[in-house]
Amino acid sequence: MTCLHLPPVPASVGDARRWAALLLPSDLRDSAVLVLSELLTNAVTIATGDRASGAEDIEVEVFVDPADGHVTVAVTDPSDQPLPPAPVSVEAGADHGRGLLLVDALAYDHGWFPRSSGGKCVWAQFRRAAAPRRTGPRRPAAQPAGCA
Repeated sequence: MTCLHLPPVPASVGDARRWAALLLPSDLRDSAVLVLSELLTNAVTIATGDRASGAEDIEVEVFVDPADGHVTVAVTDPSDQPLPPAPVSVEAGADHGRGLLLVDALAYDHGWFPRSSGGKCVWAQFRRAAAPRRTGPRRPAAQPAGCA
């Protein structure tokens, strides 16, 4: 697992994309970087509202499984606000609301969980081989450990 701490500001999204692109296998890079960008944009948007109250940095994790090359990306933000369900559709003229649809379309699996220390972790997994989506628990097989 590789971890990056970033301030909850819009410029952090580009920093995280460039950082993650160097760590990811080429066949999963584009999808994983795009999804990471969506997850981090959501975290920055949520944390920006908390910034005046001393919001913590956002943690970005990338885990490439050495056995099979599968990838898990995760973003931890200081907000306890739960992740909304992905919408079934979005109006054509809407400015927002497509991020979770994109995550659902590109990731093998994804979800979120509250952190025991506060905040939440939102994650997405990418598989090298085509495989049916998992059912059951909403935590990844290789659960993000959280940055120290």
